[in-house]
Amino acid sequence: MVKTKAIFLQTFVLATAIGTAFSPHTSYAEEYVPYKIDMKRSKPEEPIRKSSIMKKVRDKWPGRILHISSDGSGGPDCHTVKSMGLDGEFRIIRVSCRD
Repeated sequence: MVKTKAIFLQTFVLATAIGTAFSPHTSYAEEYVPYKIDMKRSKPEEPIRKSSIMKKVRDKWPGRILHISSDGSGGPDCHTVKSMGLDGEFRIIRVSCRD
């Protein structure tokens, strides 16, 4: 009886391990940017300020801003904002970028 349980348990563990190893785990990157804000300069000679970017992001998606950085590859005023919404969702928001 004990040997039967041990053999059954070993078979179950082996089947679970093999099933997990060969099951398809594929992740796909999103082809579009789901969170995006377009902003224009109030004065053409001055860049968009980070404080105004933060206000615009907080107005649209209330929550905490974790990080904000400029991204020169998307244009002179392009910024990437990482935030945690009040709903618990982590968002990466592109502001004034040419995407």
